[in-house]
Amino acid sequence: MKTASRQQTAAREPAIELLCAGTELLAGKTNTHSAFIARRLRAAGLRLARATSLPDDPALLAEEIRAALGRCDALLVCGGMGPTFDDVTREAAAAALGRDLVFHPRLFTAIRRKFSRLRFPLPRENRRQAFLVRGAMPLANRVGSAPGQLLALRRAPGRAPQTLALLPGPPDEMAPMLDEAVMPRLRGSYARGRHAASLTLHLCGLPESVADEKLRPVTNLAGPELDFTILASAGQVDFHAFSRCARAARARRLIARVRRLALRRVGPHVFGEGPQTLESAVAGRLRRRRLTLAVAESCSAGMLAARLTSVPGSSTYFRGGVLAYHDRVKQELLGVRDKTLSRHGAVSMASAREMAEGARRALKAGVGVALTGIAGPGGGGPRKPVGLTFIAISGPGRGSARLRLMLTGDRETIRQKAVAAALKLLWSHLQP
Repeated sequence: MKTASRQQTAAREPAIELLCAGTELLAGKTNTHSAFIARRLRAAGLRLARATSLPDDPALLAEEIRAALGRCDALLVCGGMGPTFDDVTREAAAAALGRDLVFHPRLFTAIRRKFSRLRFPLPRENRRQAFLVRGAMPLANRVGSAPGQLLALRRAPGRAPQTLALLPGPPDEMAPMLDEAVMPRLRGSYARGRHAASLTLHLCGLPESVADEKLRPVTNLAGPELDFTILASAGQVDFHAFSRCARAARARRLIARVRRLALRRVGPHVFGEGPQTLESAVAGRLRRRRLTLAVAESCSAGMLAARLTSVPGSSTYFRGGVLAYHDRVKQELLGVRDKTLSRHGAVSMASAREMAEGARRALKAGVGVALTGIAGPGGGGPRKPVGLTFIAISGPGRGSARLRLMLTGDRETIRQKAVAAALKLLWSHLQP
């Protein structure tokens, strides 16, 4: 979720907007298009000015397309390009432009061949996908059956033509089309003389408000050439800096300066940059120290192991894990003592410590990490409320680390926060 942003726009910055069509987007389905497209635009020295979601209503979509084209340089429309009754983006775009839809036999032949290769009969509805808004250039779809459409709309002399792109909704269909056909058009038309540089720092161990306060001297540099965003997620804060300048060297210098200043302010909390994740940072430290790892999980149901093994090559250091929900599993597989469970309970630091030691011993690993808690919504009480979580690390050598947490949120959020905290503790514990 976006939590803080300070930015000023330069005069006559190209305005690029996104319209996402899909009733499901207004009924709880996560829309990932805005973030993906914004990143692509940033890399080209451009910025997404507005993102809108609308239901599959042709009248509403046509009204919004007309309004957007009245104020922006380029409009990207995602979704509603399929063959079914609720795929109405083609019709809405045609209505907004006052143009008709034209059937293209070659497109229909290509769609028919795709179905033939898959050995599926071609439904009659798919014929709709071979209609283009008059004047549109078709965009090939290497994954699905819905071709995209690209239109260049004339404007006043001396101004680049306006761009309207109609793209399919599925990300694996939209992304290649955007990269291969739309972004070259946007760069050529609107990004000339613009050079971009960016920085992303990943922080853990700081609330986002504290990170914001510490980074205030950096974000105060915001202006026409620099802007910043702070994003918070479970257990992590991401700081983004973007520079857009007439000269590439200046853009790089500005970002280098921001990086130096930011590291002075929050350096001890930075675990990675760019595409690096907390689990890949942990992997790096395990590899450098030539250590192996085993996990024991109770409340997180394998989420910690899943994140650790999401890193390519994780089999070189990750030995395995034990999902120990029942006390008997904790006793028989991890060696947690009866005395510990009866005196302190399964959700306790004593049990977490013995779980970590047991995982390390049973799987013959250099480091063991254990996580136990009450994720809710039931199971809590006055002495041990929902959100109470214990994390313990055993090894390397005689080393150990422990963490007691009181986490808030629903069941999924508590588990995500607990896993992030375990990874952070592990990263800190493995520092050289």
